[in-house]
Amino acid sequence: MQALAKRAALLLARTTETLATLLLITVTALNLTQVVGRYAFSVGFSWTEEVMRYLMIWLMMLGSVAAIYRVEHMGVETLENMVAPRRALLVRSALYSVGGIFCVVVMFYGWPLALRNAGQVAPASGIPMIYPYMALPVGAFLILVQIALSWFGAFDEHRAIPEASGEEA
Repeated sequence: MQALAKRAALLLARTTETLATLLLITVTALNLTQVVGRYAFSVGFSWTEEVMRYLMIWLMMLGSVAAIYRVEHMGVETLENMVAPRRALLVRSALYSVGGIFCVVVMFYGWPLALRNAGQVAPASGIPMIYPYMALPVGAFLILVQIALSWFGAFDEHRAIPEASGEEA
């Protein structure tokens, strides 16, 4: 069970990190397009800033999943370092419990909020607003899954996400 949880956690971290990387590349390209258009051609695109904002919300939620896997959340490390080493696992479990409860609350309130806004469209880009709003419940669900997998995987210390060559963490 522990080995399966570790493999699933690695797969989830790799997938979300890859998606977050693609979103970051897209945001960078949109930002470059906006700057070059404005200063080189005196043409501003009204939709790029709006799209970048929505992509950054998704980027933050997806990146948090990989940060849970790598044990790189600053608050978790700070509080763990404040206690004796033998109690660090207890502190991490408590913090992940609070994080898990928070994720459940975000899912509980985020899902109906996203559905309520499904009929709206963003003013500049025309994107259906369900897409930006779904970042919260979907991201919270993925974070919750990663927290659960971390528990079942026995909280390995600072795991790096290995390259796709087949190495295990």
